[in-house]
Amino acid sequence: MTSVVPVVVCRTTFGITPPPAPKTQPTSLTLTVPGGTGAELAIYTDDQGRMRLLAPRSWSCSAMYGADGSGGITVYPTGQSVPSGWKISATSPVQAVIGSQTSACFGCTVGQACPLFGSAATEFTANFGRPCPAVRPAAETTVKLRPGVIAFADPPGVHGDGSPSGGRYPANGVMTFYPGNENGSWVETCTLPPARKGLCTAALDFFLNSYGNR
Repeated sequence: MTSVVPVVVCRTTFGITPPPAPKTQPTSLTLTVPGGTGAELAIYTDDQGRMRLLAPRSWSCSAMYGADGSGGITVYPTGQSVPSGWKISATSPVQAVIGSQTSACFGCTVGQACPLFGSAATEFTANFGRPCPAVRPAAETTVKLRPGVIAFADPPGVHGDGSPSGGRYPANGVMTFYPGNENGSWVETCTLPPARKGLCTAALDFFLNSYGNR
């Protein structure tokens, strides 16, 4: 179903002075989203337009990029503290949609991707002389959507590859990894109550359609 969704420009910080921001960004975009969810969604972007995330409407957001170009956008309910780190307590009601990318930082790329991608784990060990620093929990489920793209799901209370994960709500996400690709590894996590799973589906589909080949 086609819907017109608003575009929100998030407060953005950079590790180094960025190029001048675009003079204008669209105030809305027309998207095809699952039936009935368009009215509940908005697009959030940084002030350079480097990344766009689809997430629940009327939330707050912030964007941050380091000196090496890595970074992304965090979208969260207005009034909620910004999620700090990947792991939250089992009783935490934190909700968020977070997208990030590792840019050309090789160690960051293989370090992020090695729990899900065997090729990234091999590269990590070959270059750093030790195993992948993160271990995928047994309760985390994964599905290979296509070469270079894996979807993952962390049930409530499970600290996995989702950011945030381990809290009251399930964390569903997608990650990319293409060996030798200087665009880095891209990942998005949607952590929402089960009743809002349709919004996560729309958000993750939008992310994959935008960045799944990076």
